[in-house]
Amino acid sequence: MFSQKRTPVNSSASPWMIIGISVVLVGVVVIQAVMNYNREEKYMGQILAEKGSALIRSFEAGSRTGMMGMMGNEAHLQTLLEETASQGDISYIFITDDAGEILAHNQKNKIGTRFKGPLFKTELLRTDQPQWRIVPGDGEKDYFEVYKTFLPSLNNHGTGPGNRRMGQMGNSMWCSPGWVKGLSQERLLDPENRPIIFIGMDIAPFEAARKEDLRNSGITIAVILFLGLAGLVSLFWAQNHARSSRLLQDTRAFASELVTSLPMGILAVNDTSNIVYVNEVAAGLLKRDISSTKDKKTTEILPSSLLELHEGVKKGRSVSEKEILFNTKTNTAAPVEVTITEIIGGQGNFIGHVFILKDLSDIRALELEIQQKNKLAAVGNLAAGVAHEVRNPLSSIRGYATYFGSLFDSDSDNKKAANIMAEEVDRVNRVISELLEFARPMKLELQEVEIFDLVDKALRLIKYEAEMARVIIVKSIEADIPKITIDKDRFIQVLLNIFINGIQAMKTGGNLTVDVLTRENKLRFQISDTGDGISAEDQTNIFNPYFTTKKKGTGLGLAIAFKIIESHGGSIKIESAKGKGTMFVISIPLNQNKEELI
Repeated sequence: MFSQKRTPVNSSASPWMIIGISVVLVGVVVIQAVMNYNREEKYMGQILAEKGSALIRSFEAGSRTGMMGMMGNEAHLQTLLEETASQGDISYIFITDDAGEILAHNQKNKIGTRFKGPLFKTELLRTDQPQWRIVPGDGEKDYFEVYKTFLPSLNNHGTGPGNRRMGQMGNSMWCSPGWVKGLSQERLLDPENRPIIFIGMDIAPFEAARKEDLRNSGITIAVILFLGLAGLVSLFWAQNHARSSRLLQDTRAFASELVTSLPMGILAVNDTSNIVYVNEVAAGLLKRDISSTKDKKTTEILPSSLLELHEGVKKGRSVSEKEILFNTKTNTAAPVEVTITEIIGGQGNFIGHVFILKDLSDIRALELEIQQKNKLAAVGNLAAGVAHEVRNPLSSIRGYATYFGSLFDSDSDNKKAANIMAEEVDRVNRVISELLEFARPMKLELQEVEIFDLVDKALRLIKYEAEMARVIIVKSIEADIPKITIDKDRFIQVLLNIFINGIQAMKTGGNLTVDVLTRENKLRFQISDTGDGISAEDQTNIFNPYFTTKKKGTGLGLAIAFKIIESHGGSIKIESAKGKGTMFVISIPLNQNKEELI
């Protein structure tokens, strides 16, 4: 009945896609964090090594400057050590000989002691180029240590005459014996046993920076995982919401289609008696358009009989299958079965009322048709019995009338009386023959017939009678009507009967209209006149045998026409109002074969 095309959603792939993306992103962040950690460690080593190397060379240059300026004494070297170590990121600076004895230290109390560091190995330390290493300190603190051979004197770089003279000059400058607590400066300047200088730097700022990066990476990973989890929750919620919305839409579409397709009228009003919904069937019964009924008060739309029922329901009375009459668009009274119920919300609150209107016109017409068939069947059985019983005496009466007529002269009154008696017997016999024809099963001579030829032949037969009665014939036949399988002669008999009745109903002239069209796979004849019309009481008996409103009618014409149409599997109905003319509607199914009718 209805369908809605939708794009399918892969409900299982989307969550796994989000999980996969999250895992990939976490992996990328972890790899990036490791790479950053290693890169920062490398950069830290480079920066601190370069800084330590620069400090060592600056210390050597300062020592050399002190010697050339003849300022050499223990105060000069100690001051240089302490000033250099006073920088914020310098933890210590000292000089040792190759045996590990401290010759100079930024802390005076450690001069003359032996360096007991776990990494002190002569073969590793002796180098003219700055080297670095991470050494553990007291507690959990580590130091970045840069070291190299201490080269403050000029003769360390060569043995030429000039260098030797400068070395001798330097020795003369550092001639104060015992300048390092009694230790000779010769040990400091001995080219064979060169001292080693150590500078220890605090790596806490770099460690803090690395920890900050690791913390940021952890936060990023947590954010990605949180976003992934939020994405999963959001996707789950979105899918549930979409599923709920889809189910709600399907339910609404199903309910709407169901209500729209019902053969009953549905009309809903809210608690303020405003119409909020009406389907096509209800709108047709109310003789309104759907758009003109919504949001209108019931007092503006509903007929008085329905308003009375509604008022009774609002006062507490129940209305279930109450039958009332509606005036239709053809100004005929249509029986309608009405049911009114309350609409209660999910919280038990009153929302409004719903009217269920069921048109009983077809049911009543079917009931009338069944009654008509029952009457015809009863009359047919009665007619067959009466005809059988009456025909034998009629034959005897006619025989005696003919016999007695032969005994008198042709001009005598007795002869004329005998002839009249025989004629009346023949007339009664014809009536009985018609009655028998009506009573016995009808045998059809079926053939394919062109509708144009059928209607034209029937209209030609009544053309003279119509002209005499000043009746104008109006014919309208729908194009492309297919051939139909019928008994041509009997169908012409039906048309002639209805045509003649219509002409006789227009005593002062008028229009006889013949419309032929197809509707719902049926051939439909609409034959209407502008005569006086037929009262509602007479309409219920119009197809009964021997019922007639004419002075000279037998009352079998329409009864026989009804039976002929019924034998063709069709129907014949009448729509008429007193003073407004009459219309006969004949419907014959199309595309039926002979076997179905025989």
